[in-house]
Parts: sequence; structure tokens; C-alpha cells
Amino acid sequence: MRRNCFFILVLCFLVQIAFAQEETGEKKKTKVHIEHYDQISYNRNLGEFQRLIGNVKIRHDSAYFFCDSAYFYEKTNSFDAYQNVHIIVNDSVEIFSDLLNYDGNARFAEFFDNVKLRDDSTLLQTQYLTYDRNQHLACYPDSACTTRGNKTLISCLGYYRDDLKELSFFENVEVTSPKYQMYTDTLFYNTEKEKMWFWGPTDIINEENKLYGEHGYYLVDEDIAYFDKKPVMRNETQRLKSDSIFYNRAIGLAKAFDHVDMIDTSYKVVLRGDYVEMWEKKGFSYATDSAYAAYFDDSDTLFIHADTMFFHFKTKWNNEEKMIGRRNVRFFKSDMQGKCDTMTYLVADSTIRMRVNPILWAEDSQLTGDFIDIKIADHKIDSVVQRNNAFIINQDTVEGFNQIKGTDIISRFRNGNIHNVNVNGGNAETIYWLREDDAALIGIDISKADNMVIEMKGNNISLIKSYKGISETMYPEKDLPENERLLQGFKWNDEIRPKDKADIFRKVDAVMPRNDKPEQNETLTETSEETPAPRHRVKNPR
Repeated sequence: MRRNCFFILVLCFLVQIAFAQEETGEKKKTKVHIEHYDQISYNRNLGEFQRLIGNVKIRHDSAYFFCDSAYFYEKTNSFDAYQNVHIIVNDSVEIFSDLLNYDGNARFAEFFDNVKLRDDSTLLQTQYLTYDRNQHLACYPDSACTTRGNKTLISCLGYYRDDLKELSFFENVEVTSPKYQMYTDTLFYNTEKEKMWFWGPTDIINEENKLYGEHGYYLVDEDIAYFDKKPVMRNETQRLKSDSIFYNRAIGLAKAFDHVDMIDTSYKVVLRGDYVEMWEKKGFSYATDSAYAAYFDDSDTLFIHADTMFFHFKTKWNNEEKMIGRRNVRFFKSDMQGKCDTMTYLVADSTIRMRVNPILWAEDSQLTGDFIDIKIADHKIDSVVQRNNAFIINQDTVEGFNQIKGTDIISRFRNGNIHNVNVNGGNAETIYWLREDDAALIGIDISKADNMVIEMKGNNISLIKSYKGISETMYPEKDLPENERLLQGFKWNDEIRPKDKADIFRKVDAVMPRNDKPEQNETLTETSEETPAPRHRVKNPR
């Protein structure tokens, strides 16, 4: 502590020298004048001074000094003041203490015991204070408490420039107000601008969150904080970290810039990007510029990238839990990958909605449609709904592609693979390559019907139930031309499939399959009231 006090006294001395260098010349020495007293005495034997007693008033230039008693040293142009000491420095600054030593030639004062410096609505209290009238500089080396309005500021060391209205605080600085508490090493406070600058480890704590950083500023009236060195913002469930953070507490807005990480422990999600906004009171945040999110569970992680990502989280103002990705959405999970232009992930019911040219890959299958909804259960795909221009493609084990097409398709999954398919809407079509157990080709089957229910084994069709408008033909491979082995609108997009979590950032274009006359059917049914045709079981499923 002694070393710190010595350091700050040296700092104050250096500051005084620096300010003195700004002067164009040395101030002319002026005499101290005694203006009033009730009694005066002089005793040469005790020293060359005058003792002033009762309602003492002394003037030096524009400053006035008041006290109960004083010793005035005419030769050195100085005096000591005792009890109820009060100095009026200018129109706004006053200083109070129990004891004062004043040097009129240096225009320098030392205040002892119960010291109070008042400037407008600012009150600084300490036990020892120096004041340089030339530099308008007050300095304290051993703790002080400053109050301004509803704020209290405490520090071990500091100084005050009354001409600039700037307070400087060093070591164990604490700021307390009804809105927040601040703890830092170094703080500079301009009371005219109501702006604080801080250096070193700093915490700003309020009811909603805690801000940490090692450099920045705080706008008192606007309730705005900015950190640009190691900033971190925390609340009960979220942690925001980046190169810099801007926070407006009044509206509950945090902006994070460059290398942003936002972690939400309640949803087990990490959001990353180079720009993130978090609106606490509105209950949502969004990220742009290399933005991606990672949803963690016990066995697998879902990685999502989009040009812009929106996150709605539960607050007392908002009850929704969802993520929305817009433009160039790509995602990767061990059992599924996807691409679309707009994606919504509903956290509460584990549903993913893909819109605008969606493609979903699951194991060996590619699923497309105008709209795709995915239901997750036990961290795996449970079912997929494809609406309008629905298309499922599965690459055959040897050559060719197995295909299912219809207006709408509902697929159920087991262990990551499709095991049941409902094709609805009146335009069901299939092409599949039927093989023996040894992979020898039996033929290529082409089926059409209004609706179909298809059972799968090992990604191959094992059973088809067709409903109304049924036609089916089995072709030997040599009898089916190449251009008839693919359904209308076929497009295999495996080259754009995300290969791993890093590949979600790759920009890709896809060609989407389309029907010539797509039918709009927004409501899907899992069964048909039409009388089904006899079951057609596929021979020797692999």
C-alpha cells in the first residue's frame, strides 16, 4: 500500500509538472490578505506569526478562506487554519476540513481530517487532500468516497481537475448506483459529459447481467457501456464474448463485434459470427457475417450456417424458443445434412422447417420438395414431411437410382434410415432397381398410382401398396432406355451435400426437381379412404 501511495503521489506531482508546462509563464506572486477576525495576537518569542481567533476570513486573489482560528506567517505569505475550515475556490468549488496548511506563493493547500470537496452536485470526502490552485488539481493518496447524484464512487487513490470537471480514480475502484455496480482498477469520470473511461479488469453488474472487460467507457445518462478489450457479457443462462461489445441497458441491446461467441447453457447452443445483436427485453438475438450455430446433445451436434441467423429465447417478455436462418442455409449432423434458403428450428418440439429450395440428405437418401419439415426424437430423425413436388432419391448399390415422387410425401425413419413412406396427392410414382440377394439385377420396376404406401428395408423398397389409378411395369435393363430410367425433374445433388461441419460454409447452387403440373396440397393425410389394390411385395429385398 505504501508503495502504491508513493506511486500515486509521484503521479500527481508529474501531472502537476505537466500542467505547469502548459502555462505561458509563471503566475505573479500575490499577497495573502486578512479580511476579518474577532481577536488577534502576536508573540515574537513564539515565532513570527499572527494568531487570529474567531470568525477568521482570509482572501488570496479570488479565493476566500474561513475558519475558527489561524496562524498567519506574513514573511512566507502562508497560514495554518484550524476548525471549521472552509475555502471558496470559485463559483462552484468549495472545500471543507478540520485543518489547512496554505502556501500563498505556491498557491498550494493541504487539507487534513474530515475533508470535503464540493463542486456542483459532486461531493468528494477523504481525510487528506492537496489542492493546487494553479492547476485546479485536487489529489488524495489514501482513499476517498465521491458521491454524485445517486452514484457513490470509492477508490484508494485519485485526483480531481475542477476546471475540466474530471475525476480520476485508482486502485480498488467501486461505483454504486441503483442501476448497477462497477468494480475496476482505474476510472476517469467527466462529470460534465457524464462519461466514464475505465482501464484494467472491470465488472459492471446489474439485475439482468454482468459485463466484464479491460478497457472501455460508460455513458452515465444514456446507460450505455462499451468494451473493446477482452469483453464478456453474462446473464443467468447466456454468455457473450467477442473483440468488442456495445451495451445499451435502457433498451436491453447488446452488440458484439468480431470473433463473437454466444453460449446459451439452457438450450446447449453456441452461436458464432463476426457480428451479433442480443435484445434481452425482446427475447431474441441475431448474427451475421460467417454466422453459425452448434446445438449440442449427449451424443451428437447439429451445426448450422446461414447469412443471417435469428434466435428467439425464453424471457418474461417472450415464450418462444426457436432459431431462424435466412439465405444460404446449410447444416450438418452425423445422421442428416441439409441446404435451403430459410430454416426454422423449433427447439420446444424439436422440429426443423426448411423453406425455399430445400434439400435433405439422410444416410443414402436425398429428399426434396417445396417445403420440408423434420421431426427429431431422441436426437435422431423421427419423420420427414415433404410438401409439393416431393422427391426421394436413393442411389442403387450397383448402378442407377431408386426414386419416389409425388405431390406430398411423409417418411418415417428408424435408426437414421427411411422405413415407411406415404405418397399422397394423386401423383405417386416410383422407379426402383430390383435385385437378387447376390446383387444380380432382376429388373427395373416403374409404378404409378394416385397414392402409395411404401415400406423400406436397408434403403430398398420391400413393399408397395398402391391406391387408385394404378399402373406398374417391370423392365429388363436392356429394354428400358437410359432417358426413361429417371423420373421427370430428377436431379442428384450429392456434390453439394455438406461433408462435415466445416463444409457448411461452402457456397453452393442446386438444381431442384419440379413437376410439370404441381398440385397444391397443404394438408397431408397418412392414409387414404380409397380401396387399396392388392399388396405388391418386392421379390428378394436386399
